[in-house]
Amino acid sequence: MKRMNKKLSIIVPIYNPPEEYLRRCLDSVIAQTYKEIEIILVNDGSKEEIKQICEEFANKDNRIKLINQENSGESVSRNVGIENATTDNIIFVDSDDWIEKNLCEEIISVLEKINYKYDVIIHNCYIDYSKKSSKNTFYNKSGWLNNSDIEEIQLQNIEKGITKYYPKDTNISVVWAKVYNKKFIVKNNLKFIPNIIRMPDTIFNIEAFEKAKKIYMFPKYLYHYQKNENSICQKYSEDTINYYETFIEYVKKYIEKYNKNERFKDTLNIKICTSIDKYMYNYYFHKDNPKKKNLIIKEFKELLDKELYIKAIESVKTQYLSIYQRLVIKNAKKKRIHIMRILKEIKMIIKSVQGEISKK
Repeated sequence: MKRMNKKLSIIVPIYNPPEEYLRRCLDSVIAQTYKEIEIILVNDGSKEEIKQICEEFANKDNRIKLINQENSGESVSRNVGIENATTDNIIFVDSDDWIEKNLCEEIISVLEKINYKYDVIIHNCYIDYSKKSSKNTFYNKSGWLNNSDIEEIQLQNIEKGITKYYPKDTNISVVWAKVYNKKFIVKNNLKFIPNIIRMPDTIFNIEAFEKAKKIYMFPKYLYHYQKNENSICQKYSEDTINYYETFIEYVKKYIEKYNKNERFKDTLNIKICTSIDKYMYNYYFHKDNPKKKNLIIKEFKELLDKELYIKAIESVKTQYLSIYQRLVIKNAKKKRIHIMRILKEIKMIIKSVQGEISKK
């Protein structure tokens, strides 16, 4: 077998990020203090200006492999990156984020310490806002995770609530701020599911953490996640309900397939119930929803009549919900749509005030 000539593969899926963010991202990757890396840029049908930036960087650094493809989505881009990686150790970096210059050096030190015998390595990150940065700790333990720890991060993957620890800003479900053993990925046929717009990382990691025998938690902060206030999480989308229900259906099948315990079933109920708030935020009561008020109310009531939501609302353990979430669920149960709208508006005002305070 041919010996692999690199030790780390950095995969960057690219689809029309802000140009200044892309340059910052690629600068941070090529500036790594550890040089023995390959850099795989998967340009997913971006506009010409973005393609030119990718070509510019590829021309000045021979470690870069540029793959141009028609727009196929982030999941396909990541799968293409994995297929083209020639090392055993895979790192994902999103094109609007960036990494500390010693990330690869620190990862190599961990790999040498554990003799390259692992399935997944997790490290911490910074959350970068417009005027400040904060540390985000994915899990409150260092070193090898035992079965109990893995159950906790799997629960965290699905939703906040039952799990004993939950990060302040971003949960562990993201694929960045991790290293994946390619042999582990290939052996278990792990792939990102095409056409999944929301939570593709979560679905990938639920399966990865379930199959993993060796997960190592490295407590250093090495990745910078750029908080984008205009991201898909904030925008109006007619497909919001479909996105969440697709994820919910996946988790239901996962729980059945692996015969998971009641904590997982309780966490899924929490996810279903908290998704109702997302529907209000991204669809029903979003300012860009063009539908008339009466039609919105009718649609919302029809959704709440679905067995999926009736069962979850009846079964959810409300002690794990916030006061706001309890109020939403209480009014959802009685289909008091107008009160739910008021709750959403109050929440938005509070978030806006908190955002202004945080900028000062």
